[in-house]
Amino acid sequence: MKLRLAGGVVAGAGLGAWVPRPSGPARIPADAEAPPGAAIALGPADAPVEAVRHAAAGLAELVRAGGTVAAGAGVDLGGGFRSACLDGARGDQRDAVLAALRVLGVEGAGRLGPRAGVLVALFGPDATRPVGAAATRAIAEGRWAALHLASAASDMLGPEQLEQILALTEPECGGLIPGGLPSALAANLRPVLEPMPGPRRLQLLLDLWAAVSAHLMARHDARVRRERRLATQARQDRLDDLRKRRQAYEDEQILRQVKYSLHDTNPSMADIARWTPTHHYWYQVLKRLLNDAFAATALLRTASAVGDHGMAEGLARSVTILDAVLSCADEHPEKRKSTGLPPRPLRYVRDIRGELKKFARLSDDRVAQYAKQRLARARAYAEVTIEAITDVLDRELPVPEDVLAKWITFDLGTWREKAGYARPPANWGGLQPWAAHVPGRGDPLAARLAEDPAAKEVIGDFLWYADLIDELARLHGHDAATISPYHPWFDHDPPAPEPEPLTPRLDSVTLAISGAAQLVALGGVTRGAKTWSALVDDLRSGTTIAEALSGEFTVPPPLDAVDGTPVPGTGARVRIARTARTLAEWSDYMGNCIASPGYVEDATRGKSVLLALYDKNDLILVNAELVPTRSGWHVSEIAARFNDSPDATIEKRFRRWVSNLPAMTPTEPEPPSPDWAPPTRRRVRPRLAQDVGPRLGELATQAWADQVTPATLTVLAAVADTPPEAALTQLRRMSAAQLQGACLRANAVDLWRATSVRPLDTVVAEHFDQLGLLLENEPLPRAFRQLVRLPEVAPAYSLSLVSRRIRAAMGDLTCQNELSLPRRTPAAMLCAFVVAVTCRAPEIDLTLIAAPRAVTVPGFPVSALNDELWQSALPAARELGADTSVFWDRIAEDGLRIPTRWLGPGGWPALWAGATSSRRR
Repeated sequence: MKLRLAGGVVAGAGLGAWVPRPSGPARIPADAEAPPGAAIALGPADAPVEAVRHAAAGLAELVRAGGTVAAGAGVDLGGGFRSACLDGARGDQRDAVLAALRVLGVEGAGRLGPRAGVLVALFGPDATRPVGAAATRAIAEGRWAALHLASAASDMLGPEQLEQILALTEPECGGLIPGGLPSALAANLRPVLEPMPGPRRLQLLLDLWAAVSAHLMARHDARVRRERRLATQARQDRLDDLRKRRQAYEDEQILRQVKYSLHDTNPSMADIARWTPTHHYWYQVLKRLLNDAFAATALLRTASAVGDHGMAEGLARSVTILDAVLSCADEHPEKRKSTGLPPRPLRYVRDIRGELKKFARLSDDRVAQYAKQRLARARAYAEVTIEAITDVLDRELPVPEDVLAKWITFDLGTWREKAGYARPPANWGGLQPWAAHVPGRGDPLAARLAEDPAAKEVIGDFLWYADLIDELARLHGHDAATISPYHPWFDHDPPAPEPEPLTPRLDSVTLAISGAAQLVALGGVTRGAKTWSALVDDLRSGTTIAEALSGEFTVPPPLDAVDGTPVPGTGARVRIARTARTLAEWSDYMGNCIASPGYVEDATRGKSVLLALYDKNDLILVNAELVPTRSGWHVSEIAARFNDSPDATIEKRFRRWVSNLPAMTPTEPEPPSPDWAPPTRRRVRPRLAQDVGPRLGELATQAWADQVTPATLTVLAAVADTPPEAALTQLRRMSAAQLQGACLRANAVDLWRATSVRPLDTVVAEHFDQLGLLLENEPLPRAFRQLVRLPEVAPAYSLSLVSRRIRAAMGDLTCQNELSLPRRTPAAMLCAFVVAVTCRAPEIDLTLIAAPRAVTVPGFPVSALNDELWQSALPAARELGADTSVFWDRIAEDGLRIPTRWLGPGGWPALWAGATSSRRR
């Protein structure tokens, strides 16, 4: 039997092939079978046993170091043996030679055969001696990314141009070409560069190399800066301990004030209960809060400076801010020294500044150790102080309105003169709309400065609060905190923004080129761009991105049932692609063309199903395409990142898993109706997009303008962690788990109110009862899909769909005992959640509100389950995932119940009173 090798080569007569096995080399096909593309040792058929073992051992070592692809380079294994791959191997000869060279280096390159043959394999028949010399230098210096790119681009560039590519150097962080085969990169390069003139091709590749290098270095520097700054903080988290110490300190202050006001060192409980905090007491509370914010800001800024410049220089740069705190604190130090962690950061500011005054040399080891211990808690002090400030602004702390109104008018000019500004005051509009309910607030600082450049900052501008969170963000390596509609109104450690689909990423040269090739496949064209960024702009402008991302796929029931399930033995789970946007996201990360029109068209028509395997870290391992057969499903394509071969074990077990999937059930054609008549030219059913679309779009646009406010989009944007204009798109792309995680960062009441705004629901209810499918979570028929893609309808539909998904996520979080409700939850919202919990009966700690079979709900005001308030909560409870048809059965069996974690001091009566107080007012 003749052996077919990779590249269509047939092994000559008299040659035998062996594959390494743990028990020793096995000959094929006589003693063992080998899968397509397997690495083999090819040599004399009558070779001695010892020579075969030596060759098999050398082959195994080569494969371990360079992968199976390296065996295809024909590496000399000794004794007349060479490595080879059976037919079916991935890649071509240049892939094999480059992989083998990584193992052999310059010294072992002779094992690949004549030098000229190696050059031709890497760079084609036009390779010259200077190209060979440049390649040798690149190999000796370990510049494999340059060699990889030169080999891939050899079809597009001349010899002199290849020399310039081979002379490129990587930045220290590396990673320009993290993986993939040169042949795969060449396949993506060809459609991008082929339309370009020869000189322009080299210019674009050099510009791309520089752009990716700069991007990777910037990301590397940001990561290093973050690590250095966070290294100044203690590894042990003592945040809870600090909260308790601060609470104990505040308790001590209030007891001291009580004794002073009552002129009694041992007042009775009755006297304490009758005591009312004076305005002086509340002013002292607010003053301590402001001083703590100043002190925490100084500690954070000092910690960041020490992380960036070292202890001595960092402390020297921070003397000004430390002095500013001490001069503006306006507090007398405690007479007695506390042991352990001080309850307030001001103590550590005094300690550090006092130690700096003692020693002239800031590099003294005693100063460094003293300051290091105190700066290590800067983050914890900042977080506790931020929590205390939000309690005041959210009115969780019962500060009298007249006290708060007067306090926010105090001038902060002295503090600013000494501490300076982090955010430009002329651009600071304040905390609107979050702090809009604070009484006595005047015009924003920016507006006052526009009228009077000499206007002073006051406490009510809350710029000092923004400074505190900005410094916390800088400690985490960011330039500043990002705005958020939730507590604490800024995000000090925002995640990196998700890349926009079909925008070539600069995370590597491979990803940038594969992304550009994807745009070309979608119809993008270039207009003679001279830089890589201009090329990408041309391709995107020439591509109908919206259409490329709008395809929706019909997933057959057998595969729909296994979406999200694990593949046994792989540690990975399946995720089915349901939209073209998902394919674009996969393509951006994987560096392949899975979002190309051919794949999208087949998936849309149901000819194939596209999927990905995700590991435990939510990273894609492989993409695969499945096609139906009569007996089940067949894996037509499977590839790892950059179109590499997948892990052999994962591929084997995945194919076995696919082979056990049930086949599609053929649908029986419906028999013709008795009154069947030949079709006429008259349309049998209305064309929704053409007939209903214009009117629906007009009404939806008007309803959007009437109902959707910037505050609504700001809330959703914070959940999606994107700008408002991209929020709905991002939320639709999120999985259920991702959406739940995003909802946990939000204020539940704000989220509930934002998801109550549904212009499309209003229009459908008032004018289009027949379009009720638009308000369901089921997949839409084709005519409806065309309708909701209309530009005038799409935003309103997306808002309605996203709102329902968010509420379902909130319901699931409630049943997982992870969602928290604030004290002043609106009554309608609270009723909906209580009904949902009662109907779903989750296995969490629940507290009985009303006894079984009881209709009356205790609390003030008293309510009843059959009144309008509770009955109107049923539709909202259904959106939270409850089957409300069992509501009265649950009431009869278990009574009305609520998660115990929602009940604070005062229990249900206090929670219900807070919920209904706004309704009574």
